[in-house]
Amino acid sequence: MSLVIFLAQNLAKINGKMCVVEPENMGDFLYDFKDSFENYNYYYKFEPYRETYIDNENIRMIKIFSISITRWVENCKIEESKLIDKYNLSFTKIKKYAKKITELCDFAINNGYGLLGKGD
Repeated sequence: MSLVIFLAQNLAKINGKMCVVEPENMGDFLYDFKDSFENYNYYYKFEPYRETYIDNENIRMIKIFSISITRWVENCKIEESKLIDKYNLSFTKIKKYAKKITELCDFAINNGYGLLGKGD
């Protein structure tokens, strides 16, 4: 299962190159730790098996979610090796994904775009 998040306007991709690809097992990790992140319910609206559009008004909530991921990693009490063993995700990979979401959200907010999530 793979999720790709694109910039969009009225359900149409704006630029196919400006996107964020969810790493393998990231969805499972985020779900398992959902109570540790702010606004997970907004991110969860991205369906892993279909297209989902998030309008510009709600992108701030996705941004807050991505920032909370970074904050969680920085304050994490779990051994990194346990995350690698279970999800094949390092702290660096998790933070990199969160940073990319934050950057995409900033661009969308500043330019009046929405986000389009496409799952397989």
